[in-house]
Amino acid sequence: MNVLSNLRGGLLLGSACAVLAACSGGGSNSNNGNAGPVTVNPGGGSGGGSTNAVNLVPAGFTCPAGTAQGTLTQGGTDIIACLISAGTLTADLTLPGTSGSQRVGYGIEGSLFVGENLISNPAGSTATLNIGAGAIIFGQAGEDAVFVNPGSQLNATGTAALPIVMTSIQDVADGSVNDGSSSGNVSARGEWGGLVISGLAPINDCDVTTQTPGTATCNKTGEGGSGLFGGANPADSSGTLSYVRVQYAGFEFNGEDQLNGIAFQGVGEGTTASYLQIHNNFDDGVEFFGGTVDADHIVVTGAGDDSIDWTDGWQGDLQYALVVQDDTDGDRAIEGDNRENDTDIEPRSMPNLSNLTFFGGATGSDGMKLRAGTAGNIANAIVIGFGDGVDFDQQSTAGVEPTISSIYTAGNNGIVDITATDSIEASGNTMNGIIPGAAERAVPVTNNSVGNDLETPSFIGAFNPLTETNASNWTTGWTLDNYFPAGDAAGCPSGTAVSGDAVPAGRTEAFICILPNAVNQNLTLTNGNLYTFEGSVFVGTDAGADAGNPEDGFRATLTIEPGVTLYGRSGEDAIVVTRGSRIDALGTAAAPIVMTSQADVFGTQPDPATARGEWGGLVINGRAPINDCDVTTVDPVANPELCEKTGEGGSGLFGGNDAADDSGTLNYVRVMYAGFEFNGEDQLNGIAFQGVGSETEVDYIQVHNNFDDGVEFFGGTVNAKHVVLTGNGDDSMDWTDGWVGKAQYIIVVQSDDAGDRAFENDNRENDTDIEPRSNPTISNFTLVGGATNSDGAKIRAGANGAYYNGIITSTNDGVDFDQQSTLGVAPTFYSTYIVDVVREADSEAIGAGVWANGVNGNVGGDSAGQSSTLTAVGTTTPLSPGANELAVAPTSTGDDFFDDTTYVGAVEDDSDDWYVGWTFGL
Repeated sequence: MNVLSNLRGGLLLGSACAVLAACSGGGSNSNNGNAGPVTVNPGGGSGGGSTNAVNLVPAGFTCPAGTAQGTLTQGGTDIIACLISAGTLTADLTLPGTSGSQRVGYGIEGSLFVGENLISNPAGSTATLNIGAGAIIFGQAGEDAVFVNPGSQLNATGTAALPIVMTSIQDVADGSVNDGSSSGNVSARGEWGGLVISGLAPINDCDVTTQTPGTATCNKTGEGGSGLFGGANPADSSGTLSYVRVQYAGFEFNGEDQLNGIAFQGVGEGTTASYLQIHNNFDDGVEFFGGTVDADHIVVTGAGDDSIDWTDGWQGDLQYALVVQDDTDGDRAIEGDNRENDTDIEPRSMPNLSNLTFFGGATGSDGMKLRAGTAGNIANAIVIGFGDGVDFDQQSTAGVEPTISSIYTAGNNGIVDITATDSIEASGNTMNGIIPGAAERAVPVTNNSVGNDLETPSFIGAFNPLTETNASNWTTGWTLDNYFPAGDAAGCPSGTAVSGDAVPAGRTEAFICILPNAVNQNLTLTNGNLYTFEGSVFVGTDAGADAGNPEDGFRATLTIEPGVTLYGRSGEDAIVVTRGSRIDALGTAAAPIVMTSQADVFGTQPDPATARGEWGGLVINGRAPINDCDVTTVDPVANPELCEKTGEGGSGLFGGNDAADDSGTLNYVRVMYAGFEFNGEDQLNGIAFQGVGSETEVDYIQVHNNFDDGVEFFGGTVNAKHVVLTGNGDDSMDWTDGWVGKAQYIIVVQSDDAGDRAFENDNRENDTDIEPRSNPTISNFTLVGGATNSDGAKIRAGANGAYYNGIITSTNDGVDFDQQSTLGVAPTFYSTYIVDVVREADSEAIGAGVWANGVNGNVGGDSAGQSSTLTAVGTTTPLSPGANELAVAPTSTGDDFFDDTTYVGAVEDDSDDWYVGWTFGL
């Protein structure tokens, strides 16, 4: 596949643009390295009278000592630049990159050596060549190259906004060094020499074969007349390369002697090599000849031979590399050798590589060719569209092999002649541009960072699918080409990232967008996209328990538009709203918000009827009062601002001194298949209201098939209306820690395969009379048990409360009360109909204080039976009250929060369809 050519299409800047001018009218996703406002005088400068002129000497700028302003002509175009004569620098030279808003250009007239070679001339002079951000360095002919000798340094320090560009005169003459072509030729190569850096670090290939490899006397002559390199100093520094592009280089002297884009020859680990691109080199993109230098964030595009090559005992580290091959030329993405004529010579090539993304071209060569005794560790790579994905030719008499792990290969012959662990060989891929999709992310990540300078990997490939997109990633702004399909990020809101996953068939969303793990500013999830997350998403940072004296940190609001679906990828993935921040989930009956699992969205659940615990759930932390303080000496009534508790599942602190705390709005929200179990004592609920305050609005919510409780209130004062709880694995509605809120219209339908109590209500197990005591008011509830036949309402541990106008059916005990309060506090039931239970009430003997038949309007329906009916809209659970249930006279709560109803239970009749359409599984 022609990845380079195809992805470039339509994104090249025309030569009508001046060199690196900020041309307008390009696509919004363009990534062609423009330097913002930096411009160049297109003609009329001193020394250049041609109307076809490119002036790289800004007005008022004086070429630095060691250079001279001059005019060169290429193809009828005059190029005005600071010219550097061929020869050897024996003193430091600084080349400013910009002057005012213009970039400065420097022409090399032959081979330029930085310093004298200390190996061949130990008494020679060293030098440092400093190149400023934004500079343009160009060669005029094939042998024009920059050679940094051992003992000297090159400090080329560009930036993402102002990369340093090293290119050819042909490229400069066509009007733009950013258009992906040289004089209009997208296949141009070998138009100048390239960059060669030689150092004093160990190598294993000595010109004098009697010398000992890895010692100071083991030296080798570099390609292209670059001189001797190698030594005994692994910490040697040859300077810094950062944000540098080398393009159209790689002169061929003969079939055995060609210059690479960048050659690191015996370069030591004291050298910095970060954010480098080599584009359209005639020979290899980058080659490491021994040495110990590390490199990161490397892009090689359109290389004529191998993209990344090593030999002679390279022992450095390489992380984050993108290779895109051309269809017309190109061999391997990696060619790794120790020594062809002595495979076991030491120091052995033994690099560590991680986070690689390689796209092959039509030449069909190998993704990674490892041979000639090379060892090392290569992990977390994506290799697509080559001949063999990985091919190993041992050739080592000692049986040494590299370690290969966590490789995804697709569209090639896979991994040949070597064992790879935790890897996948596939026929196709799910890449979205350069961003890995679901298939690639299924590869386990290998931590090969121990004992080297690699960052600890958390994803495979060169790009993080959770934080990077085709339009915004570490290549953005400084690389030559845009490798990303145009417009693919347009639909994801700012603050999210484009996922590489394709939207599952049958869904209507345009993109899958990835939430950040830390929402530190307001974020709106717009309708029309799917949203996913991996790991817990924390909205804001904890603001503390004291509303009057909040802690420093980020306050954020997560707004979710109607109809949005979010999914977690694994059990521990949860959404956590921290104290002081908000969630505004604004669904409608016609377009509810759905929070579910990846398996549900992609249709991979073995049995949806019993699926649970496939992701974490929703946790809301507030600073309303609670009674269970982590610091046990705190009095929760006297000092509520000091009473806070750590939530389950690592969800952070909750509780405080603001009963009217506002954590946002939940309207028409459905949470499905959640409730990850960390251990037997620590499970996530579908929705956990942890110290949530009364100004939080909760209306029309459902939790379906949660592994643990459906909804649990940990203290706080939050109120709720229209709550549907179906198929939950433990209790459907649970509270503890001093919840004093209100709730009306609650439907609980338990499953036959799992489920405990419909209500489980505690104050505090270890201190039943602690204040603030759990004391909610609940009205209009319908509790339908399943085959597990646990309790309808289990009330214990000192909990108080008032329960109005309920129906409890098909459970074990209708109401089971375990007092445990030393003060004799007990809840009260009013107008509650209990029918089809094994026993009406464990607490009947307690009398009117809890539930008693004929007291406070309560009715035991054993003789009358159940007469609830199915609704006209066809749900499968009888919810509408029949004659027997309607015979129970309702009792008013006397509280303005509650609607006064003329019926008991959560549903009035068949026309009462408040739960229809937006819910699931009834």
